[in-house]
Amino acid sequence: MSWMETLGLGSKRRSALRLLDAALAAGKVNPAYVDDGMRYVIYRWATEEEAAVGADSDYMDRRMTEAAALMSFCVIGAADTESEFGADVRADRERRFESALSAENDESFDARLIKLILAKGIAAADITARVDLV
Repeated sequence: MSWMETLGLGSKRRSALRLLDAALAAGKVNPAYVDDGMRYVIYRWATEEEAAVGADSDYMDRRMTEAAALMSFCVIGAADTESEFGADVRADRERRFESALSAENDESFDARLIKLILAKGIAAADITARVDLV
Protein backbone atom coordinates (compact mmCIF):
# COMPACT_ATOMS: atom_id res chain seq x y z
CA MET A 1 0.00 0.00 0.00
CA SER A 2 1.36 3.40 -0.91
CA TRP A 3 1.68 6.24 1.57
CA MET A 4 -1.03 8.13 -0.32
CA GLU A 5 -3.49 5.28 0.19
CA THR A 6 -2.55 5.15 3.86
CA LEU A 7 -3.47 8.81 4.13
CA GLY A 8 -6.63 8.27 2.12
CA LEU A 9 -5.35 10.29 -0.84
CA GLY A 10 -5.07 7.52 -3.40
CA SER A 11 -7.07 4.60 -4.61
CA LYS A 12 -6.17 0.95 -4.51
CA ARG A 13 -7.28 0.52 -8.13
CA ARG A 14 -5.25 3.47 -9.38
CA SER A 15 -2.14 2.22 -7.57
CA ALA A 16 -2.61 -1.31 -8.86
CA LEU A 17 -3.10 -0.15 -12.45
CA ARG A 18 -0.06 2.12 -12.27
CA LEU A 19 2.00 -0.78 -10.98
CA LEU A 20 0.68 -2.99 -13.79
CA ASP A 21 1.61 -0.33 -16.37
CA ALA A 22 5.11 0.08 -14.92
CA ALA A 23 5.67 -3.67 -14.78
CA LEU A 24 4.46 -4.06 -18.37
CA ALA A 25 6.85 -1.33 -19.50
CA ALA A 26 9.70 -3.07 -17.67
CA GLY A 27 8.62 -6.28 -19.41
CA LYS A 28 9.02 -4.62 -22.83
CA VAL A 29 5.29 -4.67 -23.60
CA ASN A 30 4.17 -1.81 -25.83
CA PRO A 31 1.52 0.11 -23.83
CA ALA A 32 -0.64 0.38 -26.96
CA TYR A 33 -1.23 -3.38 -26.75
CA VAL A 34 -2.97 -3.20 -23.36
CA ASP A 35 -6.15 -1.15 -23.51
CA ASP A 36 -8.09 0.12 -20.51
CA GLY A 37 -10.60 -2.72 -20.80
CA MET A 38 -7.82 -5.30 -20.42
CA ARG A 39 -6.27 -3.44 -17.51
CA TYR A 40 -9.59 -3.18 -15.66
CA VAL A 41 -10.55 -6.81 -16.18
CA ILE A 42 -7.14 -7.94 -14.91
CA TYR A 43 -7.63 -5.76 -11.85
CA ARG A 44 -11.15 -7.15 -11.33
CA TRP A 45 -9.89 -10.74 -11.53
CA ALA A 46 -7.17 -9.93 -9.01
CA THR A 47 -9.61 -8.29 -6.58
CA GLU A 48 -11.98 -11.27 -6.85
CA GLU A 49 -9.11 -13.64 -6.17
CA GLU A 50 -7.85 -11.45 -3.32
CA ALA A 51 -11.29 -11.51 -1.67
CA ALA A 52 -11.63 -15.27 -2.13
CA VAL A 53 -8.31 -16.10 -0.48
CA GLY A 54 -8.32 -13.38 2.16
CA ALA A 55 -4.91 -12.22 1.04
CA ASP A 56 -2.44 -9.96 2.80
CA SER A 57 -1.92 -6.28 2.08
CA ASP A 58 0.81 -6.90 -0.51
CA TYR A 59 -1.27 -9.34 -2.51
CA MET A 60 -2.44 -6.89 -5.19
CA ASP A 61 1.08 -5.61 -5.86
CA ARG A 62 2.37 -9.16 -6.27
CA ARG A 63 -0.55 -10.16 -8.49
CA MET A 64 -0.13 -7.14 -10.80
CA THR A 65 3.62 -7.77 -11.09
CA GLU A 66 3.06 -11.49 -11.78
CA ALA A 67 0.37 -10.70 -14.35
CA ALA A 68 2.71 -8.31 -16.15
CA ALA A 69 5.48 -10.92 -16.23
CA LEU A 70 3.19 -13.53 -17.79
CA MET A 71 1.80 -10.97 -20.22
CA SER A 72 5.32 -9.99 -21.23
CA PHE A 73 6.20 -13.61 -21.95
CA CYS A 74 3.06 -14.05 -24.03
CA VAL A 75 3.39 -10.78 -25.95
CA ILE A 76 7.11 -10.71 -26.73
CA GLY A 77 7.54 -14.48 -26.98
CA ALA A 78 9.93 -16.99 -25.50
CA ALA A 79 13.03 -16.09 -27.53
CA ASP A 80 12.74 -12.35 -26.90
CA THR A 81 12.08 -13.01 -23.22
CA GLU A 82 15.35 -14.89 -23.05
CA SER A 83 17.30 -12.28 -24.99
CA GLU A 84 15.91 -9.43 -22.87
CA PHE A 85 15.90 -11.03 -19.42
CA GLY A 86 18.01 -14.19 -19.55
CA ALA A 87 17.50 -17.92 -19.63
CA ASP A 88 16.42 -18.19 -15.98
CA VAL A 89 13.62 -15.66 -16.42
CA ARG A 90 12.50 -17.37 -19.60
CA ALA A 91 12.44 -20.74 -17.82
CA ASP A 92 10.42 -19.34 -14.90
CA ARG A 93 7.89 -17.65 -17.15
CA GLU A 94 7.67 -20.65 -19.45
CA ARG A 95 7.01 -22.91 -16.47
CA ARG A 96 4.20 -20.63 -15.32
CA PHE A 97 2.76 -20.50 -18.84
CA GLU A 98 2.83 -24.29 -19.20
CA SER A 99 1.36 -24.73 -15.74
CA ALA A 100 -1.57 -22.47 -16.61
CA LEU A 101 -2.21 -24.40 -19.82
CA SER A 102 -2.04 -27.80 -18.17
CA ALA A 103 -3.99 -26.88 -15.05
CA GLU A 104 -7.26 -28.63 -14.47
CA ASN A 105 -8.80 -25.27 -13.67
CA ASP A 106 -8.85 -23.48 -17.02
CA GLU A 107 -10.48 -20.54 -15.25
CA SER A 108 -7.45 -19.80 -13.08
CA PHE A 109 -6.12 -16.25 -13.11
CA ASP A 110 -3.17 -17.22 -15.34
CA ALA A 111 -5.30 -19.26 -17.75
CA ARG A 112 -7.80 -16.42 -18.12
CA LEU A 113 -4.95 -13.97 -18.65
CA ILE A 114 -3.49 -16.11 -21.44
CA LYS A 115 -6.93 -16.43 -23.05
CA LEU A 116 -7.38 -12.66 -22.88
CA ILE A 117 -4.04 -12.04 -24.57
CA LEU A 118 -4.87 -14.54 -27.30
CA ALA A 119 -8.37 -13.10 -27.79
CA LYS A 120 -6.94 -9.60 -28.18
CA GLY A 121 -4.52 -10.91 -30.82
CA ILE A 122 -1.42 -9.53 -29.11
CA ALA A 123 0.36 -12.82 -28.41
CA ALA A 124 3.64 -13.57 -30.13
CA ALA A 125 3.39 -16.10 -32.95
CA ASP A 126 5.36 -18.76 -31.04
CA ILE A 127 2.99 -18.44 -28.08
CA THR A 128 -0.15 -18.59 -30.23
CA ALA A 129 1.17 -21.74 -31.92
CA ARG A 130 1.56 -23.46 -28.53
CA VAL A 131 -2.00 -22.94 -27.35
CA ASP A 132 -4.87 -25.16 -28.36
CA LEU A 133 -8.09 -23.23 -27.83
CA VAL A 134 -10.36 -26.11 -28.77
